[in-house]
Amino acid sequence: MKRLFIACLLALLLSAAVVIGIEYDPGYILIAWGDYTLEMTIWIGLAILFVLLLAVYLLSWTVKRSAKMGSQVGELIVNRRLRRSQKQTTQGLIAYIEGNWERSRKLLVGSAEQSDTPFLNYLFAARASHELDDGVAVRKYLSEAEDSTSGAGAAVELTQAELLLQAGQLEDCLATLKRAAGNVGKHPHVLVLLRAVYERLEDWQALLDLLPDLKKHDLIDEAGMVEQQRACAKGLLSATAERNRQSEALLGSLQHVWQGLPKHLNKDSEVLALYAEYLMLAGAHAEAEKCLRHQLKRDWSRRMVQLYGLLEIEPANKALSWGESCLKEHAGDPVLLLTLGRLSLRNELWGKARDYFESSYELERSPEVCAELGRLLAHLGEHELSYQCYEEGMMLNTRELPGLPMPRLRLQGPDATAEEPSQA
Repeated sequence: MKRLFIACLLALLLSAAVVIGIEYDPGYILIAWGDYTLEMTIWIGLAILFVLLLAVYLLSWTVKRSAKMGSQVGELIVNRRLRRSQKQTTQGLIAYIEGNWERSRKLLVGSAEQSDTPFLNYLFAARASHELDDGVAVRKYLSEAEDSTSGAGAAVELTQAELLLQAGQLEDCLATLKRAAGNVGKHPHVLVLLRAVYERLEDWQALLDLLPDLKKHDLIDEAGMVEQQRACAKGLLSATAERNRQSEALLGSLQHVWQGLPKHLNKDSEVLALYAEYLMLAGAHAEAEKCLRHQLKRDWSRRMVQLYGLLEIEPANKALSWGESCLKEHAGDPVLLLTLGRLSLRNELWGKARDYFESSYELERSPEVCAELGRLLAHLGEHELSYQCYEEGMMLNTRELPGLPMPRLRLQGPDATAEEPSQA
């Protein structure tokens, strides 16, 4: 209110000053242009100039205001499109999670151009196409994803590798991963995918070579690495044995693989037991005996003790003597007693073999010891005891049978009669 009063006061003072100026001297302005002249007082000229300036100002203000309104309208339209695109992208992702692949792809592709994250739109559209088994669309949307964002090539290659792995196209997946492996420092996930591919391809040597890189990037812990190395070593030995089973090169191939393994795996009981088993398959029983004996001094293993009883070496009493020397520390080991029984058989010591088998049987009634004892008793002429051992071993390999009625037979002369059924 105060400002309005001051403005009105100033306007009155200015008007009074103009009136006084006009009365004092109205002035004179002459404007000539060719044959035309324009005459007016200086005060009228000033009034006309003021009106012109005011008109120019109003025109400029109107133009600026119109431009600003146009910009606001354009921004409003863009924001509306962006909100609609974001909504469609969200709905597309929800449809993807729900497994509605066709709807997901349609929404994601339809909103990709207006989306502020077109890379994600095309990437998930490619994944949805993969679920729809549409390989052409997968390649198309992966290409558009790479084109939509600079520096996204590695991410696209990893996604393509994952989809190929899921589709079981292992060779193509491996080729893609090898291209992406050049920048593994920034994208260590490629190592995880390589591990999965090598496992499914059963490329044990490549997987064994990959493990140090997995450890370097903290993608596998120490215990997991040891277990994976063990699995690779066993896989290499098994693959070599299977490939050369009927070949004279079996022994040489096994030895080549064994020498190429990391040194700590040569002392791993599981790996060494498998190596010894394949050495026996190749006929190298003496080398297998040496490996087993040295390892058993370091690490007592039931599996290796069992294998030691299957050795065919000369002189046979050498293996038996060493096995019996182990009784001082492992007298209560049923597997060692079973092994000593078998070694006694190789030395044709029937009584000693029986004693060892019976001692093992008393400690642990396994199907294996029942079969060995039953076989020995049969050859000794004790058929009833042999039959009992065989029956018990068979029952140990079979889950418990239900109680069912069985006929009770009693032989009386030449005619056999069946009595009342009994509950077995």
